[in-house]
Amino acid sequence: MKKTAVVWTAIIAVVTAGACSEVSFEGGGPVAITLISDRTTATVGQNIAFDVEARGSILDGVIITYGDGLADTMYTAGAMSAHRRFLYAYDSAGTFAAVGTAYDAIRGQASDTVVVQITGG
Repeated sequence: MKKTAVVWTAIIAVVTAGACSEVSFEGGGPVAITLISDRTTATVGQNIAFDVEARGSILDGVIITYGDGLADTMYTAGAMSAHRRFLYAYDSAGTFAAVGTAYDAIRGQASDTVVVQITGG
């Protein structure tokens, strides 16, 4: 029985020591976003793939604006990283700046831009 008592004493000491330690959560790194398109020139109605990769501490979401008044949103539910591919076809010719912006609850926001040239139409 003494061996059992010693084992239980050791277990209780380990659990108690663990319960007293401080735990802190720093989260991910600074908020960052990368926006890449599969092409920088296209014709009216042709899909362009925009890949968005975002990192942060507690990501609230990502918005990509296409430069023609339309946008898409990616909800991230507090993740530390997110990736998504958006497909988009422009309705008119011109030069457009697509901007991806990542929003982080702790670290603020970051943006990246890709300029595309649309011809035809």
